[in-house]
Amino acid sequence: MRFIFKSLVVILLVLGVGNYLVYLKTGQFPITAIRENYNGDWLAALKESFSPDDLVSTAKKTVDDLTNDEADKPAPTKVYKWTDADGVVHYGDRPDTAGAEQVEVKIQNAISADEIQSKPASSSASQTPLEKARAAAESMKVRSQQQEAN
Repeated sequence: MRFIFKSLVVILLVLGVGNYLVYLKTGQFPITAIRENYNGDWLAALKESFSPDDLVSTAKKTVDDLTNDEADKPAPTKVYKWTDADGVVHYGDRPDTAGAEQVEVKIQNAISADEIQSKPASSSASQTPLEKARAAAESMKVRSQQQEAN
């Protein structure tokens, strides 16, 4: 019972402080803005936005998106392994010698190495999500190396 009371007090404090902060930022209280937007019938508008038909269609779409992930699977990649005359093992996407054998690579959680680009990416708006992820991984790697050096 005490836990519920304490939780309720914390929630009310957060809502009160949040409303005041919104008032300081915008000059109006959020509750007043909601009433004005829905012409005083905000409860009916809320019921419409959470209608059972909308919830069911949204849930079905989400489940379909999660189960149909064939498009997200990467294309299979051929990797070859060979040993040169000095006994050094090499890997590549093209076999250099006749003795190269194809190797199966599990790329489920692998992060690809950066590919050499002919033009530098000047703005983050033109980067693909993969390029952004690679840049973030590289910056995290550099940051961790700097922290280890210190």
